[in-house]
Amino acid sequence: MTRFPFYAPDRASEYERYAAEYVFEQNEPTPWTPLRRPMREARALLLTSSGLRLASQHEFARLPGGGSAEFREISVYVSPDQLAYDFTNFDPREVEQDLNVLTPVDRLKELVDEGVLGGLHETFFSFFGLCSDSAALRENAGRLAEKLRSADVDLAFLFPANLVCNETIGVIARTLERGGLSTVALSTVKEVTRQIKVPRALFLNFPFGRTLGRAHNRALQRSILEDMIHALKTFERPARLLELPYRWEGMI
Repeated sequence: MTRFPFYAPDRASEYERYAAEYVFEQNEPTPWTPLRRPMREARALLLTSSGLRLASQHEFARLPGGGSAEFREISVYVSPDQLAYDFTNFDPREVEQDLNVLTPVDRLKELVDEGVLGGLHETFFSFFGLCSDSAALRENAGRLAEKLRSADVDLAFLFPANLVCNETIGVIARTLERGGLSTVALSTVKEVTRQIKVPRALFLNFPFGRTLGRAHNRALQRSILEDMIHALKTFERPARLLELPYRWEGMI
């Protein structure tokens, strides 16, 4: 049975080959930071790897080997018409209609309003997705961890956008966790997430660019975030990957 049934056979085969042949040498112990406060008191952060930036911000600087190790900081109250995407390499139609497909700021704000979360950092962070320099990516993610500790952030929700984003998100999650934050990441290629040994991860077999489903499906977006919160509360060991039951209907 194909792992990417929502794509045409040639594209599905390409992605299946990538997943089957992917290799990541992970020799370091998996970092683990337990929640330091109850969820209703915890201050959360959102992080995306969609290459999102303000149109007024300069473009991501590209590395010689491809991609970028930089990140951009953006207000959670930003208007979608103020945004630009430097790294797409995914079908952007859903996120152009609803930012919450890749960056669920509205759903997280709702959870804060309802008292499920104690607070949401006033900005979210966007990485480029593809990064050929893991050392530079870890360095910048480490700088971010220091910044977040100073801002009294407890935990981070991480969302990949594309195929290669799963590696970038995994490296960032491990770095933030090592820096003292509890993290939970979505994964759309479980073979990548398992090899990197992401501290806490949940797998969704959804198309790239549609990490939280179709545009304006608020119920599904909310349900996925609740699953992530449950993982933060209940996972008791690092590098566990939970497969979520949601299924994508139809082709794209």
